[in-house]
Amino acid sequence: MNSTLSSFHRISALLAINLLFLMVWGFASLGKIQSGVPSWFGDKFGATILARFPGLTASFWLLTASELLAFILALVALLRGEFLGRRPPTWLTGMLVWSLFVFIQLGFGQWLTSEYNGTFMLFTYFGVTLVALQFVAPTLSRPSDGDVSKQ
Repeated sequence: MNSTLSSFHRISALLAINLLFLMVWGFASLGKIQSGVPSWFGDKFGATILARFPGLTASFWLLTASELLAFILALVALLRGEFLGRRPPTWLTGMLVWSLFVFIQLGFGQWLTSEYNGTFMLFTYFGVTLVALQFVAPTLSRPSDGDVSKQ
């Protein structure tokens, strides 16, 4: 009974993590694709380095592509049923790792525009994603026996 309940809790937590990130990246990326570059984007980032490299339009679409990739990774993990525990959560782990980089992108934009409260929130999301990653793939933090960094 205890192991069944424990298994149910893990399955439920993995499903919740998967659905949360699917929702976050789905709404973010698909909303950007549907709406295109917003009118305020140039006002907000026009005076930053992003206006010169890679350019405002490219910056917007690179961020959109990053969020879309995270959404696709979460969708694949869900469709594969990785939350059920019958196979390793490879795609879910990949989505969480990729999400860290998306949060870095978002935080960089906030930092460039001196929106430090937004930067702090993204730092918090980054940290919570690390916690989720530790739950989903706890062996990532343990070096293998063949790890050369231990020698």
